[in-house]
Amino acid sequence: MHTNPNIFKAYDIRGLYGSELTEETAYRLGRAYGQFLRKEYPNRPGLKVVIARDMRESGIKLEQELKQGLADENIHIINIGLASTPMFYYAVLEYGVDGGIVITASHNPAAYNGFKIVKEQAIPVSGDTGIYSMRDIVMGDTIKTVEHKAIIETNKTHTLEDYIQNVLEYRNKSITIQPLNIVVDTANGMGYPAIKAFLDHFPQLQVTYLYPELDGNFPNHEANPLKDETLIALKAKIQELGADFGIAGDGDFDRVSFVDNTGRTIRPDIATALLAQILLIGREGTKILYDLRSSNITPEEIVRQGGIALQTRVGHSFIKAQMRAEKAFFAGEFSGHFYLDVIKDGKHAYFENPLFVILKIIELLSENELSLQQLTEPLFPYSHSGEINFEISKPKEVILDMIKQEFSEGHLNELDGIRIDYPEYWFSVRASNTEPVLRLIVEGKTKFKMEDIKSKLIDIITK
Repeated sequence: MHTNPNIFKAYDIRGLYGSELTEETAYRLGRAYGQFLRKEYPNRPGLKVVIARDMRESGIKLEQELKQGLADENIHIINIGLASTPMFYYAVLEYGVDGGIVITASHNPAAYNGFKIVKEQAIPVSGDTGIYSMRDIVMGDTIKTVEHKAIIETNKTHTLEDYIQNVLEYRNKSITIQPLNIVVDTANGMGYPAIKAFLDHFPQLQVTYLYPELDGNFPNHEANPLKDETLIALKAKIQELGADFGIAGDGDFDRVSFVDNTGRTIRPDIATALLAQILLIGREGTKILYDLRSSNITPEEIVRQGGIALQTRVGHSFIKAQMRAEKAFFAGEFSGHFYLDVIKDGKHAYFENPLFVILKIIELLSENELSLQQLTEPLFPYSHSGEINFEISKPKEVILDMIKQEFSEGHLNELDGIRIDYPEYWFSVRASNTEPVLRLIVEGKTKFKMEDIKSKLIDIITK
């Protein structure tokens, strides 16, 4: 079989290269995507899409076959080459095209590759809005064999600098950027070209780069900054240099994580709360979204700074859709995705923008005499468990019903799995979209309360 149908997931396409996902997958996906776009935009002649890829070696062959599949469906290609996923999203907006595909497996190990797919204005295509229908075309027998057509392709070489200039438009020019000492660990992923080109606009910064070489084999450590073990080298270098803070990116650089001057990881929900202090200056009444796994301090701080805090379910396609519906300016997700309302020629796109977040952290530190540790310390008033995963054998519905029965006096929120709030604590239990796993988070006003409730929930989930 040329393709494993299980690689078609709720948010993207991802699988083992050479077995689950092959060059034929890429060709057939190009055909399927072309057919999808014609149905989506039936009155548009001369459809155009952006394509890009990350640093994985397998992406070279996959790109060629993807291009041929698109060409055979009469799709014009704008190729931006090696790119982070946010740079790819920006290109879709910048060039006013009908959609795009970036070849990436994000933070997955070297053996994997995949595809992230969008429509116009970088609107994500999820399982329910197109990925599963494309799966059916890729796996079916409706793709007719045709004589290969010439690939019509335009190469764009200045996209990165155009993207950076767009981010710099959000700079607060009343703040003088100070000569901060920063350590950056991009884990051999796509973060390095973007961060380096961006920070070079601030020559007063002293920046040390760890593992900057693009290498899809990830020879130094996994490119997943959510795992604290991947931050060991970054934290050590911060301590060695007495740096002001550290930045870590994932493989395709649509996620970013921060470490303070003491080597403490700043959870993304805490970073969202911190950013509210600068994002809402002059933007009082602006909507900022946070996902339901976030600490209560996140919405509390957004409101305290004059913003409107709106809770979202987990997942980039849901958050981006809610941002568009609510006309929100910014959103922070517990997984390290930070989203921005990006405007170009009057059109809005909502996508991850880690360079914008880095800029705002730099501005915060430049206008304050406090360190990052001192700025964030007030944002840890509660005891938060972090996300705990459980492989389950019983149906998730049975477990969730048991939890709802046990905690029936709390305020139930079923936006995404269940979240139950009490005056002294809250917890969230969600099922994974891709594996038989339940994900638990507990937060309490005290560590004792958090540990007590966590223990009770673990007993229910595992018994």
